[in-house]
Amino acid sequence: MKSLRLLVFLLLGIAVPAHAGNNTATLPTGTIVVDTAYFDTTTTVRFDDARVARPLMDGIQRYEPGGGLQGAITANPYVKYQLFVPQVMYGATDDLTIVLAMPTVVHTSIKPNLGWTPGDYQNNLGRPYSESDFWQWAKSMGQDKPGDFSGNNWTPADMVLGVRYSLSKLKAFENNGLRAALSAQVAIPTGKPADPENLVAAGTTVWDLNNYGDAELHFALEKPFKWDDFTRLNIGFDLHYAAFLKHTYQSATGAQAPLLMTFAPYIGPTYTIDPGDQFGATFLVEGMPFIGPTLSTWMNQHDPAKSAQWPALLTLTASLKYSHVNQSTWQSQSAMWDWDHNKLWLPGDKNTIRLGADISLMRLGLPLQLYGAYLTQELIPGRNTRATDVLMAGARLLMKFW
Repeated sequence: MKSLRLLVFLLLGIAVPAHAGNNTATLPTGTIVVDTAYFDTTTTVRFDDARVARPLMDGIQRYEPGGGLQGAITANPYVKYQLFVPQVMYGATDDLTIVLAMPTVVHTSIKPNLGWTPGDYQNNLGRPYSESDFWQWAKSMGQDKPGDFSGNNWTPADMVLGVRYSLSKLKAFENNGLRAALSAQVAIPTGKPADPENLVAAGTTVWDLNNYGDAELHFALEKPFKWDDFTRLNIGFDLHYAAFLKHTYQSATGAQAPLLMTFAPYIGPTYTIDPGDQFGATFLVEGMPFIGPTLSTWMNQHDPAKSAQWPALLTLTASLKYSHVNQSTWQSQSAMWDWDHNKLWLPGDKNTIRLGADISLMRLGLPLQLYGAYLTQELIPGRNTRATDVLMAGARLLMKFW
């Protein structure tokens, strides 16, 4: 009853609530920021318990009914998610910012790249099964060879509601020139689960994206360094805990894949997944190599001195995020089926490197910030996790109406 199902669980670099200059920044009272970002993500490898990169799924051995080994179906999946993430941030007070993020999957494509390893000698053929032999036999049993998946076009993912509260005014931080903040967020289940009958499928829920949790808590602490009365360097860290809740899913009945996906009679009509919680820390370095000119514009009421502390024209960011991932647990009426999944989601960790650049046009009279970043989880091998590469680009528009 081992599953070939290519439900691909990504580990993206989406920051929700949004990266807002640094991990402790809050908006001035009454300020609104509309942030839109595009993410292009690819996943091709997972790291095993020895931190060795492997394909996203293992081969699946197939046997003759009551007989020998037909062969093994191999796969080297290539997964691509494209996301559009609009966010609205509001400064309820100078110390409290509220965020609503509405991630949307623009498109998902999966190429399973199936192959075949021959098995035992077959007397009736005079040789082992070839790949074409197997899929011809499978088709006679009502099982077509799985093709590529293309879908989730403009499908909502789970929304996120978050808050960030600045602790920088506390004497313990203020007296030492530190900035600090607490952030919390919860996911709203607006995403779409993967089709349980489709052999090659992907959904848009928290579990499918596997980046942000059902609930999260962050504590960030930063130390800015000034030259000429302007912050030129910022060093900080962020401690995080992401909780994932147990969810119930429909079991595959084999309606589309009777040979490989007839699970319901053995595991029950439903099963549950209790994802492992994640916790860890991010180390962040921000540099402002180019402050840029400060023009006399409507934004500073034609007084450049009023915008002396506005963001630099160019900010460069580098961060390393370590996350420990607890065991994920499948539960059904079949202990064997559960173990086949549980052993692929043992406790492990992942390491995300992020390199980014922010361009702020506020000093030039435009309430606009442009940003881009590259994230990778392949350079530093993780353990029992899937690695994703991400390219992102976005823009923030600042507004205040009172």
